[in-house]
Amino acid sequence: MASVRLAAILLVAALLSGCGRGPGVYNLDVHDAYARLAENALEDFSFAQQCGILIHLRPEGVPDQSVTWHVTSSGQEMLSFTVRLTPQGSSRTKVDIDVSKDPDGSEAYAGKDFYPRPALNQPLRPALEEAIGAVLEGRKFDVKRIPKPEESDRVCDIQRSGLEAGRRFSVNDEDLSRFSPGS
Repeated sequence: MASVRLAAILLVAALLSGCGRGPGVYNLDVHDAYARLAENALEDFSFAQQCGILIHLRPEGVPDQSVTWHVTSSGQEMLSFTVRLTPQGSSRTKVDIDVSKDPDGSEAYAGKDFYPRPALNQPLRPALEEAIGAVLEGRKFDVKRIPKPEESDRVCDIQRSGLEAGRRFSVNDEDLSRFSPGS
């Protein structure tokens, strides 16, 4: 009986400390979560995840409901993603991430898509989850927290290497389909 009581006490303590908060739920009220996200251009995320084209992220919010980041390059919108905020009681907020769709209806940058001039490394969703988590937890974006993909994003890797060597690409450059998967 004592072991059951001890287990119950430990479970309650874990839940009260935030360990049992659930995925995508943060220990901030919805207003504080919104304020942190709406003013953040996710620069660390952008720098770590961009491919060979220079990108800019611009947040746009609906107070205490959502924040959408528009990812642009050379004046063109490449994609967008939205974080929707849902209060979980008075001091917690659940976040759901929506990523814009490609013309075929699939989530952009889902992991196996080909883009001649990619904006961000694939798969995008795990990196977004880390970026949003970092902002809401008050810490730096940590690329080491992102699970390694099964395959390398070959076009992004090649263009990122070019960027690091001083070669800047533009979304308006010629198509590099010769670098498509399987070639």
